[in-house]
Amino acid sequence: MAKVLVTGGAGYVGSSTCAWLLDAGHDVWVLDDLSIGHRRMLLGRGFTEGRCGDSTLVSELISREKFDCVMHFAARSLVGESVQKPLEYHENNFVETRKFIEVMLASGLRNLIFSSSCAIFGDPGTEKVQEGQPKSPQNPYGQSKLDVENFLESLARDQKLRSISLRYFNAAGAEPQLRVGEWHENETHLIPNIFKAINQDQPVQIHGADYGTPDGTCIRDYVHVWDLAAAHGSAMERLLEKGQGPSGVFEAYNLGSETGYSVREIIQAAERAAQKKVKIIEGSRRLGDPPRLVADSTLARKFLGFGKKLANLDTILGSAWEWEKKRSHFFRKTEAVFLDRDGTINEDPGYLNDPNQLRLLPGAGEALSLFKKAGFRLVVVSNQSGVGRGLIDLKAIPLIHQRLDELLKPWGVKIDRYELCFHHPDEKCTCRKPKPELILNAAIALQINVAQSYMIGDKDSDLGAGRFAGCKGSILVRTGTGAATEKSLKSGQAVFVADSLLQAANWILSQENEES
Repeated sequence: MAKVLVTGGAGYVGSSTCAWLLDAGHDVWVLDDLSIGHRRMLLGRGFTEGRCGDSTLVSELISREKFDCVMHFAARSLVGESVQKPLEYHENNFVETRKFIEVMLASGLRNLIFSSSCAIFGDPGTEKVQEGQPKSPQNPYGQSKLDVENFLESLARDQKLRSISLRYFNAAGAEPQLRVGEWHENETHLIPNIFKAINQDQPVQIHGADYGTPDGTCIRDYVHVWDLAAAHGSAMERLLEKGQGPSGVFEAYNLGSETGYSVREIIQAAERAAQKKVKIIEGSRRLGDPPRLVADSTLARKFLGFGKKLANLDTILGSAWEWEKKRSHFFRKTEAVFLDRDGTINEDPGYLNDPNQLRLLPGAGEALSLFKKAGFRLVVVSNQSGVGRGLIDLKAIPLIHQRLDELLKPWGVKIDRYELCFHHPDEKCTCRKPKPELILNAAIALQINVAQSYMIGDKDSDLGAGRFAGCKGSILVRTGTGAATEKSLKSGQAVFVADSLLQAANWILSQENEES
């Protein structure tokens, strides 16, 4: 049994490899800053939240835990985004990795498996891609991976680092038990986008139908993510079997099925898996898309035992479809955080007619971003009795929410729904808190399972609304009027009292993580 540190273990291939390692009996620890990955995807005995380039944090972690090997997945991986943000990709994928490896070596840890990509080859032509072919990345993402590989190779000579670089072609599918799978907030990959289109009865766009291939669409090599995970295990065994001798090691292997499938063939396989047809729109080519990328995995078969029984295309698409159904049901539609607005998300302005006066409370944007990444819907439930009292114009309400969405935009957050009561208190309406109608109306509209959801607010009426609606828990924040509310709080009215919305978010996510 090996003790393994998995960086980026909350992401797609990283979490799938964690599942494989755990099933094989290894001791797994994850390091991830959760900027792209999801807390709900974390598997393993331990988790440290942080960046690979945080030298102090990494040094303390490695020195304390004494790992046998590192599997390094942490990276940004969107090709189009890398073209728009080349410096960010260089910093995140190469500079942060360099800092991490320097700490590794200083701590005496010398075994590393690196998650690389076929993007380092650029456009290699029509033949199967071998490891020794010229490298000519066509985008900053591919260049960042090649920069790391060159760095690893130099360290094998100069610092005796022992590393294996695994170059994926197209990872696809989900691990057999559906604990984890492919889940990107900004999805660019073909297979999940096909299933998304099928679920939403929308068309799929093909980027280029005039390539010199049999059906005019690009050809790619798809390999099951579980087969990739097993290859990481074999690569680690290969490094550890070589012992701790004085020599450094750098090896690189292409991981693919050695079979190419066109975009149209993938769409047809997805239709078979979902048992439903999808409409197709033929669009123009994307810049930098080579016509064909198919692996020659001869070396991986010889030295890693890769490919002895690779999953076929229908198995890959079948697992991806089953994961998509689970993810969309459990992670997207069934859980929500219901939130009071004034005093919980933003400073309480009273009866506000000027939206520009709205100010977020410290940590609110980060907190809501954490909820979004964990798959929670965000629903604001609020009494707007100022409208009924004539103290605020009804037309100001959408402007206030537009302003709130603008303030949350830097965190990539948008409130999913605003459920509001505009009645005068004397009207004794059925929706006014602490009655649960606002929560239940939103739950029906968004298909939310209230029993798996939370209510957060700074007033007793907020807590009561959550309890009466049947929420999993009501949390009081000491912001707004929360500190005063806490003084009269009775046992059982709140499952947790937090200093801020961010602290409430971290508490909820820690509870969810323990349960999963």
